[in-house]
Amino acid sequence: MNTIFCGTPDIAVPALRLLAARTTVTCVITQPDRPAGRGNKLTPPAMKQAAQALGLPVWQPETLKGQAGDPRFAGLDLAVVMAYGEILRRDVLDRPAQGCINLHASLLPKYRGASPLQAAIRAGDTTTGVTVMRMVRGLDAGAMYLAEEVPIGPRTTLGELHDAMAQAAAAALGRFLDAPKLVPVEQDPALVSHCRKLTSEDGRLDFTVDAVDLDRWVRAYTPAPGCWVPLGSERLKILSVEPLLDSDLAVGVVHQTNDRIRVGCGRGSVLVTRLQAPGGKALAAADFSRGHRLPERF
Repeated sequence: MNTIFCGTPDIAVPALRLLAARTTVTCVITQPDRPAGRGNKLTPPAMKQAAQALGLPVWQPETLKGQAGDPRFAGLDLAVVMAYGEILRRDVLDRPAQGCINLHASLLPKYRGASPLQAAIRAGDTTTGVTVMRMVRGLDAGAMYLAEEVPIGPRTTLGELHDAMAQAAAAALGRFLDAPKLVPVEQDPALVSHCRKLTSEDGRLDFTVDAVDLDRWVRAYTPAPGCWVPLGSERLKILSVEPLLDSDLAVGVVHQTNDRIRVGCGRGSVLVTRLQAPGGKALAAADFSRGHRLPERF
């Protein structure tokens, strides 16, 4: 089977490796190298690095619009897409003989869109997963072949869920390749929900919510897009918290001792266990308190 893989971040790398082990991957399509880090150094995406390590050809077009006639799409049986970063057009979707499938990081039709991992943790879901779906022009709207479930624990972080979903995507793809006669099932429109692309403003914490909700917020949005509170004209990053049931602090009031930082919420409070001052390093609360004093209220 001749295949092509479209993906960009590291969550898609295990699926690429499985596809390369099971088929002939004729090309890996990924986003162009972008500036990253403090020095804005031009950095290749994780998918490019993985493809090169596997000895696979890499193509990094700025867009696939108008590229359906490219010879790299000729003679394909299947295209596999995961987190590529561009909605593919009909002319590209029609090129492979068996069509294009997408590995979407949610149990569709729930959480169509750009931030399904964050949405699942923020909502307090106990289960999510990867859906293998037939690609159509609409956003994550195609019929579904199968799904691989992933549990979400009460303290699961975004990083932990990311790693579990990466492995689940590879497992789901393997099951799909093992069952070539699967008949896809259309999504129920009544059950559709969406999650948009997040921005840094989505990480500005609001302590009027319950402590449990704030904990989910921090776990869901760390490290991306990141959680923070204003500190003068700058931002104090909140990297991890623990919810407490006590309610002796008013909303937003900060109680800082030599080794603990606690903040009042709408119900209960949170221990801020890890944080980062503007321009500083990420520190545990006790280490942070030895060199920094916080305002009385956030």
